[in-house]
Amino acid sequence: MRHLSFAIIGAGNIGRIQAEAIARIPDARLTVVCNRGSRAGMDLAKAHGAEWSPHYQDAVQHPEVDVVSICTPSGTHAEIAETAAAAGKHLLVEKPLDITLPRVDRILSAASRANVILASVFPLRFMKGVHQAKQALDAGRLGRLTMADAYVKWFRPPSYYEVGWRGTWELDGGGALMNQSIHSIDLLQWLAGPVDYVFARTATLSHDIETEDTATALLGFAHGGMGVIQGATSCWPGTAARIELQGPQGTIVLEEGRIVTWQLADADDEEEAAMLSLEADTGSSSQDPMGIGSENHRLQIQDLIEAIHGDRAPAVAGDEGRKAVEIVRAIYRSATTGMPVQLPLADDD
Repeated sequence: MRHLSFAIIGAGNIGRIQAEAIARIPDARLTVVCNRGSRAGMDLAKAHGAEWSPHYQDAVQHPEVDVVSICTPSGTHAEIAETAAAAGKHLLVEKPLDITLPRVDRILSAASRANVILASVFPLRFMKGVHQAKQALDAGRLGRLTMADAYVKWFRPPSYYEVGWRGTWELDGGGALMNQSIHSIDLLQWLAGPVDYVFARTATLSHDIETEDTATALLGFAHGGMGVIQGATSCWPGTAARIELQGPQGTIVLEEGRIVTWQLADADDEEEAAMLSLEADTGSSSQDPMGIGSENHRLQIQDLIEAIHGDRAPAVAGDEGRKAVEIVRAIYRSATTGMPVQLPLADDD
């Protein structure tokens, strides 16, 4: 299998994690790091034997680059993705794909026009516990799903938002929901969705930012079940992100994608023990954005490489990444209007 060459655009926290992941894949290499006007990009490139470029327009045109990984502030993704796709590069775009549905759709359209593969970064989908939960739900082992909830009660100090773009509508696209909680929102909709409606409240209670640091949304699912999303960066010291799935025949609880409760009416003690010991704790971003390792990113990047070689869709394609953005946008609309909002959204801006 021919190795693939990557360009990482953005040398912040997630760019460093992706660089670590790429370094652990034998058939991948990091060729270019782009970070405008920052020593961080030069240092990351040097650490991985890559070139440094201050301009993404040049980085995506590099003749050796096969895949462009976009790790810049969320509200800049569309322009970079369109330029990279036009250059014939496959796309790996960090969460969220972008901050509004029209901007997300620009990325999807650009990838389709250029016939390049687009993967939306949601590494928790590659955890063993998540796949076991998905199989159990698809097999009906919980019965009709009645409750499905996501809790992301994290903490960020004021210094976290001093970067400038975080907590802004223009570049972050939101706060605790669009930035931190979107991983769990993606998992919830993938496991329990689709979402039929939301009714929400948001607030800014502990930070001096434009966007929310505390939010609660009531969900109705297409299958009739109900649920809650709570997302925050205002809850010290921060606890592991939690997904709870419940029905008349069982309960499954995931923390950071790892199974911590497996109680099914048709499961014996041996199965329960196996599920609880399925994988080790891989860390949490509840207190520190760098509190996670690179393993799940490695798995997703490996899947993208195999998708490119096999000319197939990646496990988390662009249309999948769009769904979580739509839910967050619906929550924001509900919080603004004070009314329930039906999905799919008829329009967005």
